[in-house]
Amino acid sequence: MVNARIPVLTLFLIALLTQTLSGVSAENTTITNLVYPSGSVSGGTTTVTFDLAYSGLTSTEGLIAAIVDPTTNDIAYGLASSTPDQCISLAGTQYGGRAACVWRLKSTSGTENLTFNLQFPSTHIQSYHFEAVSTIVTSGGNLLGVSQQPFAITGGTTFQLTVNTAYPVTLTVDGSTNASSPVELTPGLHVVSVPTLVQLDNFSRLRFDHWDDGSTQPDRTVNIRSDTTIAATFVHQYLLTLNSPHANVTGAGWYDVGSTVQFSVPPSLQMSGPLGAIGARLIFKGWYENGTRVTTANIGAVSMFGGHTLNAQWAPDYTIPLTALTTIAVVVGASAAVVTRRRKRGKVRRRARRGKAAAKRSVRANRRSVSKKKPRRAY
Repeated sequence: MVNARIPVLTLFLIALLTQTLSGVSAENTTITNLVYPSGSVSGGTTTVTFDLAYSGLTSTEGLIAAIVDPTTNDIAYGLASSTPDQCISLAGTQYGGRAACVWRLKSTSGTENLTFNLQFPSTHIQSYHFEAVSTIVTSGGNLLGVSQQPFAITGGTTFQLTVNTAYPVTLTVDGSTNASSPVELTPGLHVVSVPTLVQLDNFSRLRFDHWDDGSTQPDRTVNIRSDTTIAATFVHQYLLTLNSPHANVTGAGWYDVGSTVQFSVPPSLQMSGPLGAIGARLIFKGWYENGTRVTTANIGAVSMFGGHTLNAQWAPDYTIPLTALTTIAVVVGASAAVVTRRRKRGKVRRRARRGKAAAKRSVRANRRSVSKKKPRRAY
């Protein structure tokens, strides 16, 4: 028969069972005929049975039997029942469903047949270790006649897939993003994906390179038959930014860490606008990073152990248009001098012609004057 005071005693016994039970000899309880699955159990629960023989039990003592998880030193999750005397099972939500039986019996000796429906701690298919434990608890809290039998059951419904990466990246499994590794998966084929590129900041990112089996595709199929570990290799990349307001540059882009990158611009180029039409040019003066000159050569190289931003600086060159303008000025000046000389010569010639004409007119006038003064001959 069961005493009505058992629920109060149950709380007391749970506290005791969470303590280590080894070190006490089995004097008054004996566990026999322990039966549990020897093969792999598919599913999240399994059944364990054993017989509990007890003796020397007094009216002030309680009898308890349980399945204990030695890794946590706590009572395993599950349900318990017994015959011929029905125990108090810690099945209610108050106890979270624990695999334990508690009795306050009037008989001093006997045998109880116990059945435990164990719930595995997780769905992961693995070997779970348990201990079948029985003891007599005195009113003073002493444990007498402890009996223990360890056993292990392989069970569960899933295997673990672990994806190793040197950097934290988003993992997608069977279309579910933001999966965290390890992932519990049922046996069979599963699609695993990692990003092709992972942006870290404005100047660095990760580039997927390959899986440890040589596959170079970020999406792959994995056949899960046991706990599986795969590794994805990512390469750190840095950005090379080249700024030049006047010319197209070559070499800008993303590059793997440690790589050496060559960059260049033309050494000179024609200036835009009217001055450029008459030969004005821009001459490259150097590459600058953070205000410091890196090189004066238009072609350079940089090692990519970090992001780089290089700015090209240019200076105007007006040599050709100045030369042209000087030549034009000389030609114009020479032309003006020739014209001036020609004008002067024309004036002299015109004066000379006018003088000759005046002399001729004077001669004719003198002749006419002489002819008027001569007397006419008489005939």
